[in-house]
Amino acid sequence: LPGLNLFAQSFLSSRGYGLLEYQLTLENYARALVNPTYHKLAISSFGVGAIAAVACVALGYPVAFHISFRMRRGRNLALFLVVASLFSSYLVRLYAWYTILGSNGVINSALRRFGVIEEPLAFLLFSRWAVLVAFVNIFLPYAILMLTSAMQNIPPDLLENARDLGASPARTFSAVVLPMTMTAAVGSAAYTFILASGDYITPALLGGTRGTGLATAIANQFLALGDRPGGAALSFLMLGVFLATYLGLSRLERFRGI
Repeated sequence: LPGLNLFAQSFLSSRGYGLLEYQLTLENYARALVNPTYHKLAISSFGVGAIAAVACVALGYPVAFHISFRMRRGRNLALFLVVASLFSSYLVRLYAWYTILGSNGVINSALRRFGVIEEPLAFLLFSRWAVLVAFVNIFLPYAILMLTSAMQNIPPDLLENARDLGASPARTFSAVVLPMTMTAAVGSAAYTFILASGDYITPALLGGTRGTGLATAIANQFLALGDRPGGAALSFLMLGVFLATYLGLSRLERFRGI
């Protein structure tokens, strides 16, 4: 019901300060689609989300493979440590990165102590790079858990048979492991992309002006300008991109190798 109400408001006109004019119009969508500022913000948001999704899947595969096929006694402990990393608050982890990447943070303090730099490295914080690092830290455990769960269904004998038939490690991964875990890879990529692209708090705390995304523009429409129809239109355009991305990624599940 709140979603339907917001969707209906996206076709109304705003009179400012939260006031609505009950006259159907497509002006909100047209303005959002032609505004070059929104184009730049969309590229920034979706670009960071896509890079974070690829990074989480790429880093999650070796960790999940090692837990599933190389660890025996310590497998449950490793999975517990992955889950334990999710126990801390979302905001606590963001502020932790703030203390690591800040001008007086761990990295800059260590570099100055060893005489590597004289002035703090300003690019470490308030940048897209800082936002990307935080996203990978936040969403990587989910990717590891999804991929590890999928690898539990792969018999170890299947990998041994592939090696006995002369398959290289890369060939074994591409022909056996990847097809059988494609659903988990698509799920973790879509999960990371959608949540990272639509996140508001992380860019606000770590991104600064250079890491501003489309979610910040939506928040400004609602809170600063009181333009609920404009913010609603932007929200549903973003939702449409997420839906199209998920449908595109879901087609990869058809890949099953040989």
